[in-house]
Amino acid sequence: MTKRSGMWLDLLHRLLDANGGKMNGKLLLAIVVVAILVVVGFVAFRLILVDMMLTLRDAR
Repeated sequence: MTKRSGMWLDLLHRLLDANGGKMNGKLLLAIVVVAILVVVGFVAFRLILVDMMLTLRDAR
């Protein structure tokens, strides 16, 4: 197990402990929404970067 995955598991365990060991629907929904936003932001960033590189290459 890598250090990064261990960090995420530790964070999840802390969230569960703070909630009495139960994960309610709102917390799970919030985690899913944040994960989706991060993925969509990363994909948008990559698309913008590729578009900028292609525009610069066409300008030459």
